[in-house]
Amino acid sequence: MSSIIVMSNNIFIATEIFVFNILGLFGNVNILLLTYFKPQLRSKTSYIQCALSVSHIFCLLFELPNALKRNVCFPAISTYIFFICAQAVIMLMLVVDLFIIVFFTTFYLRVHNLFYTVFMLSVPFVYSAFTVSWGFLKMDDEVILFCNPPIGLHPIVSRWWSLSNVVMNTVTLVLFIFLIAIFHHRGRKERSDTRKLMKRLKVSVVVFVFSWYMCTLGVDMFAALGLTGSALAIFQSNMVFFALLCYTQPFYVIMWRSSEYRMAFVEFWSYFSWFKESGTRKWLERSAKVHTAASTYDCSKT
Repeated sequence: MSSIIVMSNNIFIATEIFVFNILGLFGNVNILLLTYFKPQLRSKTSYIQCALSVSHIFCLLFELPNALKRNVCFPAISTYIFFICAQAVIMLMLVVDLFIIVFFTTFYLRVHNLFYTVFMLSVPFVYSAFTVSWGFLKMDDEVILFCNPPIGLHPIVSRWWSLSNVVMNTVTLVLFIFLIAIFHHRGRKERSDTRKLMKRLKVSVVVFVFSWYMCTLGVDMFAALGLTGSALAIFQSNMVFFALLCYTQPFYVIMWRSSEYRMAFVEFWSYFSWFKESGTRKWLERSAKVHTAASTYDCSKT
């Protein structure tokens, strides 16, 4: 394939990575800061969300579009692959968390936050550790066009990684659709805080599933279509757009769907004079107050 095409593709991907890193790091760091400095935002679910943000930060920072041998590339991005695996399972755990809130409320309220969080995060840890360990065992000295997970992993491990992600995304989607149906059936019988959580996660999960679906499905589909060599590397590497979208979106979805987070964000950044006088602060504060008033009115009717 023409070196001009490869170089142009590298520049395009590098630009995507740069832009999404700015947006994604700002958003994910803010989730961690708001959870730490605003005790009212802390909960079992928010701790799992923080774990997802940490994974997304590592994923954004470890995007490396370079041509290397696999036995040089894979050790360099093994930490990235660990967190890219973890974030996929953590999203599933967030939906499982909502399932437990709805159907096992008493257990959810009684179990200790630390024990619950550690237990929920043990699943992504085991999956990620297994994938990375297998990657090291199958590592060879093949020269690869891009140093990223689908190509940095040995083809056999890469296929396992993409297929397992498709399966997990399917389970996430099916479970969430089931929960949406249950919520619609129960209507206002659900607690107001549970309804708020459902509204916020609804958009986040849909964006996550379809951005991550497109990434992992595309990676697997191009291999299944019989593409090889540089053509396969270029097509698979361009799926990074959907991965970057996945790593970046949670904060902006939370800010859109949660008046509590908007108010906390405004309060936190108001310590900086340049933000205090900005139109963004006034708009966020106004929208949060309007949404909170509407929610209070809504809850009073339950």
